[in-house]
Amino acid sequence: MTDHGEPGVERPLSIEALPVGEDRDTAYARIRERGPVTRVTTGVAAVSRDTAEYVLRHPELFSSKRAYESAGSPVPMLPIAFDPPEHTRYRRLLQPHFSPRRIRAMEPEIRALAARLVGEVADAGRCDFVSSIAVPLPAQVFLTMFGLPLADRDRLIAWKDAILSSAPEFGAEAPSEAAATAARELFGYLVEHIAARRTESGGTDLLAVLLADTGDDRLTEHELLGMCFQFVLAGLDTVTDALSNAFAILATRPDLRRQLVDDPGIVPDAIEELLRIDGPILTLPRVAVEDVHLDGHRVTAGSAVHVAVAVADRDPAEHPEPDTIDFHRRQPHLAFGIGPHFCLGAHLARLEMKTVLEEWHRRIPTYELAEGVRPAALWPAGLVGVAGLPLVYPTEPRRQA
Repeated sequence: MTDHGEPGVERPLSIEALPVGEDRDTAYARIRERGPVTRVTTGVAAVSRDTAEYVLRHPELFSSKRAYESAGSPVPMLPIAFDPPEHTRYRRLLQPHFSPRRIRAMEPEIRALAARLVGEVADAGRCDFVSSIAVPLPAQVFLTMFGLPLADRDRLIAWKDAILSSAPEFGAEAPSEAAATAARELFGYLVEHIAARRTESGGTDLLAVLLADTGDDRLTEHELLGMCFQFVLAGLDTVTDALSNAFAILATRPDLRRQLVDDPGIVPDAIEELLRIDGPILTLPRVAVEDVHLDGHRVTAGSAVHVAVAVADRDPAEHPEPDTIDFHRRQPHLAFGIGPHFCLGAHLARLEMKTVLEEWHRRIPTYELAEGVRPAALWPAGLVGVAGLPLVYPTEPRRQA
């Protein structure tokens, strides 16, 4: 790796001050132009594909556990707040529930939900895509999968929003009081819910199956709470933001929409490209376990290392014309991470996006942003996602010419 200097040579970059909310092309270019590794105000950022992948594949050097110690959860979030070998056990217990085969079995139910939500707005001629589609679909899928009451959706979303919007994105300082309060309330809700579910028998949802496990290696009460806490934060947010970002792009690109309408078979490839160009995760946090050198930069033990996966996914060394959207690119990306902490829900996220893209474009092939709308994401924030997306479209759907 090339040496780009020791601390003090270049002024640290404030990622929070960049225009991520309004102009990610510019924001990510400013990070990328500083080299494969750059100093940021709270540590260092791994920017290139090579450096990002190196950090994510070496948890013995760059700890996920230490990075999430101050995330606000009353219990360690499982499995993200653990490193191997503990993490390996949790992945082994949970992976079967997120396998491609298990997720494929969910498709009819998810497709029916997507068709219903799209049908509810198709004849209106306008809708806010975020509140009408991108929020309710992944939320309902998650709640059903975990056996949480659908009536509690709004409460859970409110807690999740408070935790993610108030918790620090960069650095390891303690969470704000608002985030801490929301975390305590969510934790109390989960304690009560799990206790109530223990009095029930049967059920095929993930929580029921885990509670019914009597094996020696079953998850403890403490571990079940940590798992539920993390999955509420991840399961109710990331797919929402991925869908919102994708449709913000498609609403201004009739050429891309036409490809999806004319050839629905390219939807899976389109999803990968949309995640590469504007995924919901800008950085993944890690903490250096010992003094290490990363692309010539000395990173001291205990330092925060921010893996800029969204920027690495626009690395010109890996992706020719990286800011151009090409549904035929078929190149791997880091939107779901890589290495031991690769996203457990990747197959589910892809299926949810696939059903929405297919059902929406089947019913509403022509649409655009409402007049005067400029979609923006809230920033700084835990995730990058368009906050609102008012769309207009013909009430009598027709194929584009």
